[in-house]
Order: sequence, then structure tokens, then C-alpha cells
Amino acid sequence: MSGDGKEFITGIASQGEYFGYVALLEGTNHVDSATALEDTEVALIPNQDFLSLVYSNNEVSARFIKMLANDIREKEERLLGLAFNSVRSRVADALISLQKKNEATGSIRISRDDLASIVGTSTESLIRTLSDFKQEKIIETDGREIRVVNLKGLEQVRKYS
Repeated sequence: MSGDGKEFITGIASQGEYFGYVALLEGTNHVDSATALEDTEVALIPNQDFLSLVYSNNEVSARFIKMLANDIREKEERLLGLAFNSVRSRVADALISLQKKNEATGSIRISRDDLASIVGTSTESLIRTLSDFKQEKIIETDGREIRVVNLKGLEQVRKYS
């Protein structure tokens, strides 16, 4: 959250994923906030238990190093996208990413404000882009629910917009 109250969503965790571990490994406080988008069960791992496991088990250490590297790569790609891609392309990319995380349900349930925060655009620009995608028969919407009906079309938008 910026000083003027603007929110930027840095990531969405799915089932089985960890968050907050970077600050723990750095020995700093976790400054981000988290909000559940749906009913969620969260498990808290005490700091000392986590650190003991990471320092004593090579397999666990390797897994967290891999997660950190993946996190860095994803954030670099996102920053490049924010710098160089159009709003259409960024919305398409966000929808593709969210679709992958929600394959089990087949639909994406997210507020327009949250989706705009992921994309890094205003809610108004996001709504216009979603309306365009709907007219182009790439997505269908029903309230907060978005269904990708033409994944290939969405991938084309991401690639060429």
C-alpha cells in the first residue's frame, strides 16, 4: 500500500504455497499484508521451527532456494511487463496466470479493484479492457466471476498487444 492509499498486489498464493518466508530468512519483519480471496485455511509455522528445518535439512533448503529464485524471476517478468506492455497485454497476462491457479474451478473470482491492483492500472481502465475482451468473445463475466472462453485469443492479446 502506497502512502496515498493505492494498493499494488505483488502476488497471489495458491493452495500449498508459502508466503512471508523472505522476511523470516532475512530476519526482518514481514511488511506486506495478505487477504484471502476465498475461504482459506492458513498454517502458521513458528520462526524457530522453520529456521531449524531450513538450516538442518538440505532438501528443504534447496526447495526454499528454488522458491526464492522463482519468486525473483516472476517479479522481474512482472516489472518488465509493467514497464513495457500495454494494459490489454497486462490484463491478458493476469487472467492467464489466475486461470492457471484456478484450473480446478474453471473460473476466476476476484473483485475488479483487486484485479486492477494486480495489473497495475486503474479500475476504470481494467473494466474497459474486460468489456473489450467480452465483446471479442475471449471472456465471459458474471458479477465477480470471470471465465476464460478463448485461452488462445487471450494468449494472442498478451503476445501482440
